[in-house]
Amino acid sequence: MERLFELSWPTMPAGNRIRYLWQEWLQQHLEEYHGGYLLSLDSLTQSLSLPDNVFEYHIRLGDGLGHCIEARPDQLPIMTDSMQAVILSHALEYGNNPGVLLGEVHRALAPQGLLYVLLYAPMNPWMMKARMHLNRRKKSLPLQPIGIRRYQEWLNLLGFKTLEIEAIGCPWWRGFKEFEKKSEMSKAWLSAPIAYMVKAEKKVSTMTPVSPLEQREAIALGGKLANV
Repeated sequence: MERLFELSWPTMPAGNRIRYLWQEWLQQHLEEYHGGYLLSLDSLTQSLSLPDNVFEYHIRLGDGLGHCIEARPDQLPIMTDSMQAVILSHALEYGNNPGVLLGEVHRALAPQGLLYVLLYAPMNPWMMKARMHLNRRKKSLPLQPIGIRRYQEWLNLLGFKTLEIEAIGCPWWRGFKEFEKKSEMSKAWLSAPIAYMVKAEKKVSTMTPVSPLEQREAIALGGKLANV
């Protein structure tokens, strides 16, 4: 988790450009809430201007905060099934144990709680550009890029349902200088994906018997009563 606290948007590949789209996308989704708890635990999310009038509490885990709580990603100090929403901005690909962190987030989320995650698309043009300046910008590169299919597999295994995926695309004919949400591009199929904004919901567990009930014939007792 320490690496997450060292990050800032300007030092990341296409950081500030992605921030504007991520901010707008989250704003639209979070306005649907009326109460409950919001959890964010990476330094990038803390710099966003999230609405403060739709949740009862916004719990922030990270350095440099007014009420800083130090926590391990595999031992979040959050009660099980207590959060209505969690936001992770590049926290998975920059963390040491993304699968463990995702499992803890699933535990903390209430049934039908929502997870919002921002992920880089591996080997995108901006990432390649950053790798060309490896010595100068080594800290800004992800520890382990996570593909969108791999992330969806993790969600499915943990018990999440993917509700929405919005890709941020970069039109090659503009020289990779401008990009926007692919759903709003007229030639989205010609653009290169830069990042993904994913919304997932924690599934509601169903009651399933551990083992089938044994069926035995009733034994008559005294001709009138039966052992059922």
